[in-house]
Amino acid sequence: MTSLKTFFHKILHHPNTLPWVLISTMVAIMASYNTIIRYGLSEKMFMRVIIVYPIIVAFIYYLRAYVTLPIALKLHQYFPSVITKRIPKHISVTLLVIAFNVSIMMVLFTEMHRQLYPSFFPSYFDNWVKTFFVAVPVFFLIVRPTLIYIFNHLKIKYPLLKVVDEL
Repeated sequence: MTSLKTFFHKILHHPNTLPWVLISTMVAIMASYNTIIRYGLSEKMFMRVIIVYPIIVAFIYYLRAYVTLPIALKLHQYFPSVITKRIPKHISVTLLVIAFNVSIMMVLFTEMHRQLYPSFFPSYFDNWVKTFFVAVPVFFLIVRPTLIYIFNHLKIKYPLLKVVDEL
């Protein structure tokens, strides 16, 4: 029991737990949104989202960690000081990461659903705009504040345990 408790304490306080939960939540919301807006709400579509959900979560996490976040951080260094002084880094970098992730996912989404979109480029830009302008407020106004609030309270209630090594 104590080893399980220690395990959960370590997971709660691990630095990658919040990013995984943020990405998992956003993928669930955005995958559902993109599927429902195009195909409607049905058990068949829900099952499709559930099946591809773990793949999309892993893809977005690694895309963010190894591609879009490093590019966004590098671009942020080149922003004029007028922008970087007025917009906090955690907002500007996050907006860039969301824009890059949406751009890549909408290429895949538009191509995968070719029967709905006969001409690729207009459909891609339409999908991009719809997704980006839903993802940004959902992330900044709902998902991020809610999860940070929950994590902060859980970390207070379940502080990191210090395990004493026994000889």
